[in-house]
Amino acid sequence: MLKVGVQSCGFYRDDDPVGSLNYIKARGFESIDFNIDLKMPIGRLAKQASGPYESFFSKSVEEILNFYRPLKEAIAITGVTVDQMHAPFPSYVVGMDELNDYLFEAVVKCMAVCQLIGCPAIVVHPTARSTYQKEWDTNLANYRRLIPAAKKYGVKVCLENISNRRPGRIIEGRLSNASDACLLIDTLNAEAGEELFGFCFDVGHANMTARNMKEYVKELGHRLTILHIHDNDGKEDMHMIPYSYLATPTSHSVDWQGFVEGLKEIGYQGVLGFEICRMWLAYPKAVHDQALELVSGIGHYWAECIDDPAWPPVK
Repeated sequence: MLKVGVQSCGFYRDDDPVGSLNYIKARGFESIDFNIDLKMPIGRLAKQASGPYESFFSKSVEEILNFYRPLKEAIAITGVTVDQMHAPFPSYVVGMDELNDYLFEAVVKCMAVCQLIGCPAIVVHPTARSTYQKEWDTNLANYRRLIPAAKKYGVKVCLENISNRRPGRIIEGRLSNASDACLLIDTLNAEAGEELFGFCFDVGHANMTARNMKEYVKELGHRLTILHIHDNDGKEDMHMIPYSYLATPTSHSVDWQGFVEGLKEIGYQGVLGFEICRMWLAYPKAVHDQALELVSGIGHYWAECIDDPAWPPVK
């Protein structure tokens, strides 16, 4: 049976790792997507003309690892695992080479934390450029640079589908097409000589660019490593609970059944990871526990469907 997970922002406290993991475990989750990205104020740093840049990641690797040893202990105590991590994003800012070197080192330090806590995968967002060729060249170079660290720390680097915005509209963005994602992943893995790169399929982002959920998942196939599951209306990146939005009175904005069928058909073995950060703002604090239990309930329902040989029923 697949594990069900949720991102750590909204409940995780650095001063109480055991309490944080026990809290989410009591809500029905077995795994978390760790938001280490919250330690990097990239917006503030990008306003600087040049370094030195200062953030949590200015610490040495050993200092950062010592900071997260209590999390490692909490994982052992509670049994809640960290199966994916958010690297700082953006991890590259066009035209700011000094900052990009700093961000690169921060991502490598995140990968060291992954090794410490037993996290097998980290999401590193792709970079947008003005043309397809520039975008391909920039992302190939940026991900290629992570190959030595991925080998050293035993962490799979996951690319993600991102949408771009223009005034009044949404357009296809970095890796919106599964074929582009597969080509980049296969190119990187061929260069690395092993499977160091995979894919994080973001359901909400795919919905904003009108992707067919089932076909996207099937085309990714074995490359699909982790998931960012959340709902939206197809226009805004809302990060809400699945089944929240209807496209018509009888159909949802996201084809949830097609999505789950796709996971079943490819034999997905990862975590059903929910990225529902806006839930904390949308619902009163008094019902946060119940809202989280709804999310985990949806995840366990899907896991049962995927595990059931008789699902989906023949139409």
